[in-house]
Amino acid sequence: MDGHPSDRLVAGVLLGALVTASLVIGLLYLGIPAGRHANMAARLGLPVGLSCALLFPMPLLHRTLLRERRSQFVLDEDLNAVLLGRVIGVIGGVALGVTLATELL
Repeated sequence: MDGHPSDRLVAGVLLGALVTASLVIGLLYLGIPAGRHANMAARLGLPVGLSCALLFPMPLLHRTLLRERRSQFVLDEDLNAVLLGRVIGVIGGVALGVTLATELL
């Protein structure tokens, strides 16, 4: 109803990249977790985990458990495109966040 599934894919990529990059920059700026107690994998794992916890629950619930409650105009291929876009966005957001954090901080 809203258009082609590729529109949802691109929207998912942009949203995922924006949320993940902002969390990476914000948490690295604040020093969460502390730099002397955590390695880089832990310092990047926390923002990725938080962004996944923010981005994925509703599309996954609409795809699986709340299938009967969702709008009849939302197709499975639209939800698949949203999920794929958000996965790509999280990966790109980590790269963008690290790049911006090294330039800004």
